Amino acid sequence: MRKILLVILATFVLAASTAPAADAAKPRTSQKSTARKKSTKAKAAPAKPRTSGDVRCEQRRTAGEIEKTQQQINTNTRETRRQLNRLASLDAEINRNEVSIGEMQRRVATLESRIDLLSDSIAQTETQVADMRRAYGRSLRAMRSRRSRISPIAFVLGARSISEAWRRSRYLRELSEAHASKARRLRAAADTLAARRTRLAALHEEQKAELGRMAVARTMLREKQLKADTLVASLKREGASLKRALAEKRTLAAQLDRELDRIIAEEQRRAEEEARRKAAEEEARRKAAAEEAARKAKESPAPAPEEGGKLPAPKPAPDKPEKAPAMSSAAAERALSGSFRSNKGRLLFPVAGSYRVVGTFGRTDHPRIPGVQVQNSGIDIEAAGTNAYARAVFDGTVTSVFRIDGYQNIVILRHGEYLTVYAGLDRITVRKGDKVKAAQPLGHIFSDPDDGGRSVLHFELRHEKQKLNPSEWVKP
Repeated sequence: MRKILLVILATFVLAASTAPAADAAKPRTSQKSTARKKSTKAKAAPAKPRTSGDVRCEQRRTAGEIEKTQQQINTNTRETRRQLNRLASLDAEINRNEVSIGEMQRRVATLESRIDLLSDSIAQTETQVADMRRAYGRSLRAMRSRRSRISPIAFVLGARSISEAWRRSRYLRELSEAHASKARRLRAAADTLAARRTRLAALHEEQKAELGRMAVARTMLREKQLKADTLVASLKREGASLKRALAEKRTLAAQLDRELDRIIAEEQRRAEEEARRKAAEEEARRKAAAEEAARKAKESPAPAPEEGGKLPAPKPAPDKPEKAPAMSSAAAERALSGSFRSNKGRLLFPVAGSYRVVGTFGRTDHPRIPGVQVQNSGIDIEAAGTNAYARAVFDGTVTSVFRIDGYQNIVILRHGEYLTVYAGLDRITVRKGDKVKAAQPLGHIFSDPDDGGRSVLHFELRHEKQKLNPSEWVKP
């Protein structure tokens, strides 16, 4: 019985301990199922529709990002363009320094040759002076030896006759003159030697100064080359900006070429029309004069014969002073063309004052950036200072004044068949149709505030549409 009671009690204890665990597990199962149900409901819920305001906000945000990106691209392109300009200026300075160093080296070589020649001359003069001093010493010692044995007066008075005394006197006089002549030659040779030594010292000082200037120039050259290398490395890193800047430069150059070709073609067309009009007017005048002469001949009565059956001789027309014909425009153009052509290599430089050529004529490889070619229809001249002006290289006529973005104001002068183009001007001082003289100012060169006030004149020279190298025509 006791065993039965123990079994029943153990059964109740086990049942009591199992019930709380089951109760605790049951709520967790319900929470998980509830969470899964809520998640399923959330996923199944439809998305909120976009309104027109949302679309407009997104469009404005996208447009702002595009604008910022474009501004950054433009900023990078402008900076790349400035770097290219600085590189061109540095290259021009480097070329000028190299030319200057070459001239210094030639001067140093010339000084070395002069020093060598002068040193040889001094050595010869020193030998000559030494020989003359020895000869003069021997002569002086001989004279003293003779005087110690017998005095000049006793030597003359010891003669046996007057003629012998006269000969002895003349001998002493000639001997004294010879001795004095040796002394004079010795002093002259010594003075020459001293002057040559002074000149040699001056040449050494000049050579030293030239070598110092050359060392300074080489130091500056190395610094500029280092700056140029730094710029080149920066430009190579900005590959896309470099391509855009070069493309913009090519586009501007092509635009200027097209405009110049159009203007020149229009001038040629007007000149041809004017020539045809003048030829037609001349032909009409000639025909009218011939018709008038025929009409007068027909209307005038025949002259009566004189006695004897002969017609009277025609009276000579009264003499009239002939006017010198004015030079035609074609003749004037030919004369100006010939004069312009004959001054090839002697024309004025289009910029007065200090300058440096930063862009050369024709298609050339960039001196520092591999794979980049530069096409230039003229030359680019960077002027020193902000008040530089362009001037006419020869007498001519202003045929056109216009403007292109990137080149500012442009003036074209015609010199017969030849034209000169001045681009990059700010304040123009001439107008279309003006006659200008050589060296007359045409306008100030534009100083770019976005490029540190850099002033660059683009100068071209053409024979009608044919492009010529200005460097072969103007005198630096």
